[in-house]
Amino acid sequence: MYGYFEKQLFEELKTESTLLEGYDLTENSPDLSAIKKLKTQNRITLIHSDGKVYFDNSADTSTMENHALRSEFLKAKESGISTSSRYSSTMLEKTLYFAKQLESKDVLRISCDQHTVGVLVLGMSQILLVMLVIAMIISGITANLLSKKIIEPLNMIDLENPEATDVYDELKPFTKRIAEENYEKSQREELRQQFTANVSHELKTPLTSISGFAEILKQGGTDQQTTKDFAGTIYDESQRMITLVNDIIKLSKLDEKSISLEKEVLSLREIAREAMEIIAPMAEKKGIRVNLAGDSGLINGVRPVIYEMVYNLIDNAVKYNRDNGIVSIKIETMLESHRVILNVQDNGIGIPDREKERIFERFYRVDKSRSKVLGGTGLGLSIVKHAARYHNAAILVNSREGEGSTFTVIFSL
Repeated sequence: MYGYFEKQLFEELKTESTLLEGYDLTENSPDLSAIKKLKTQNRITLIHSDGKVYFDNSADTSTMENHALRSEFLKAKESGISTSSRYSSTMLEKTLYFAKQLESKDVLRISCDQHTVGVLVLGMSQILLVMLVIAMIISGITANLLSKKIIEPLNMIDLENPEATDVYDELKPFTKRIAEENYEKSQREELRQQFTANVSHELKTPLTSISGFAEILKQGGTDQQTTKDFAGTIYDESQRMITLVNDIIKLSKLDEKSISLEKEVLSLREIAREAMEIIAPMAEKKGIRVNLAGDSGLINGVRPVIYEMVYNLIDNAVKYNRDNGIVSIKIETMLESHRVILNVQDNGIGIPDREKERIFERFYRVDKSRSKVLGGTGLGLSIVKHAARYHNAAILVNSREGEGSTFTVIFSL
């Protein structure tokens, strides 16, 4: 607004100069007396071409200095018309100048005073303050009403069934997220209940056997061979319980990512060889040949976790293989794609297509009767899955019932 009114003032000065050109503006002209009597708030000054002031309607020309070096005078002499402005010594006012060269080569200058922006703002401070208070009150009322309108649909959301609540479009992603979390929560609760039931069942069976045989031994009356057989069964069942508990502890640590060991450079070939040595007696008993091929397969990982994964893959390949079968372990480093691939292949019983999606579930067994005979806990592949996830590795399963299975773990270098 200040800039706009400044332009208007310059236009008024220009208009007034046009009107004054209708008078005789030469020195000692009788019209100068008439100009001096004009009722105007603007200051009118006439300057010779040499800078000498010969007329001013508000000051004595004899006391005025030569204006030859004034910027508005020089610009008017150069281009015919000029505008300029100068601040007062107190910086509270600004003087606007409009200068025009006449036909006589003299210069007509008209000027007026204008308050600075600071003075105008100071003068309007009371009005601005009132406007600010009114604006704050209106803003407060509007914000209160708007916040109530926004919060009302939030308060109406049914947390148990959020997507059934009618909300505005911006809230739909929020209700959808709540619904997804509710579903995930119910799934976790279902898995927890299922896990608890499975653990209870798996522990109850050996405990019942141990309790029963121990009770018979407690009563006495059994011969030496029977006592030895009962003690062997108690030992086997207790070992089964220890294995189950150890597997559960491993899974819990992988779930919570509470393994504090640092990752190091590991050789998958070396770890596979260690696991093969442990599994060798069981493989020999079934006449199964275990082959290891490929390079060293260097990866960055936590040794105990990688060992458990490799051990369980080989252990499953031997357990669920047919007598005199073959287990092939192949390790391949692919530098081009920055990957290390571990393949464990067997020619055993295989996995039915309908079962493939569930084999990584805890306590899930494809052949429950066979697993019980072999002593499996149903947690081996769950440990494999969690160990792979812990190392950001992918697992692929390729299997045909009656022909065998191939488990592929892909590590990123």
